[in-house]
Amino acid sequence: MTQHLTLNFDGPDALARAALAELLQRFPQAHFTELDPGRYTVTTDAATAERLAQQPQWRAAMAA
Repeated sequence: MTQHLTLNFDGPDALARAALAELLQRFPQAHFTELDPGRYTVTTDAATAERLAQQPQWRAAMAA
């Protein structure tokens, strides 16, 4: 089942893209869309969404 969540980077905006690049490498099956610097919406499967929600330096919320 497809899940949608929002990830917010807990750090300076200048570091957000580097942190995103790490997530892109680790979770290639997830589709990330930038909403604002440091804020992304993610579409992925349920298991990956759960793992993304547990990443350090990121806050996750299920998207409506």
